[in-house]
Amino acid sequence: MFTVRPVRTADLPAVERLAEASGIGVTSLPNNREKLFERIQQSIQGFEHEATAEAGSEYYMFVLENDGEVVGTASISASAGFDEPFYSYRSETFVHASRNLKVNNRVHVLNICHDLTGMVQLCGFYVDPALEPVAGELLSRARLLFMAGARERFGRRVIAEMQGIHDDAGQSPFWNAIGRRFFNMDFVQVEQAFVSHSKTFIAELMPSYPIYVPLLDDEAQNAIGQIHPNFERPCQLLTREGFEADNYLDIFDGGAVLTAELDRLKTVEDNRSYPVEVSASLPSQASLYFVANHRVDGFAAAAVRVAVVDGVAFINPDAAKALSVNSGDAVRVVGLQQA
Repeated sequence: MFTVRPVRTADLPAVERLAEASGIGVTSLPNNREKLFERIQQSIQGFEHEATAEAGSEYYMFVLENDGEVVGTASISASAGFDEPFYSYRSETFVHASRNLKVNNRVHVLNICHDLTGMVQLCGFYVDPALEPVAGELLSRARLLFMAGARERFGRRVIAEMQGIHDDAGQSPFWNAIGRRFFNMDFVQVEQAFVSHSKTFIAELMPSYPIYVPLLDDEAQNAIGQIHPNFERPCQLLTREGFEADNYLDIFDGGAVLTAELDRLKTVEDNRSYPVEVSASLPSQASLYFVANHRVDGFAAAAVRVAVVDGVAFINPDAAKALSVNSGDAVRVVGLQQA
């Protein structure tokens, strides 16, 4: 049975393994034991923290289990850039015109900005690619079920950075065309620096003036807004929810940044809350659903067979154990998306 729950300190070796497997580019899942331990502890505090009027520095890390084995992880940052600005490129068009020469040119430019600072961020997503698609969908959508049940902890807008194009050696054409010229560091080195140091180095070293896209080489231009093949499945899951590629790009590899209104996401809109009835024999109309309990500390979600009859969700004892619920408790139920 696939289940999702908050990370625990004991999960550190498994999360480390997932971070290593995720490869280059997933800065929100660093292959760094010390940083992963810090994030796990921050997550534990986040789940235990009482809800506040405004989203703060809370961080929530989840793990996906398959019959007890940790096979995936995903996180939520309640406020991107809470302690430091969250940098990105804003894609814009400048108009250069001359009435005398009868020339009017629209030019694509990139402006460094921190427009997305303070928004809810979905991050740190990685799941074993060998698993069936339902596993990744559960992991992705469990975060949204959690937010739906703890709505007061999160703001209105949500963002998710998609990993951009780079090769097996870690070379990013976008980074090589822009960032490398100012940092004198390759893509792998700057990714490590991003994990290990304050993000203020971005503002200190990156150009503050617009980047004129036509001046970049063709390979860099073609990489703008593109998504690494490893992120195509996570991107599909989010776009089905209602996320869209906006006018923002990852500052390092030029990957798309998806944005959405939290309350308009399909999982948030479509889930329904029902009282539970635990039964060893389910009604014949039982089907596979994603189900989550109503807890914050102690949150659990699973892909289980459910039959909703007369406003009651019937589940079997194994599902009840996985969700830590008893008859009479409430759960959130949402259907699987079509592949």
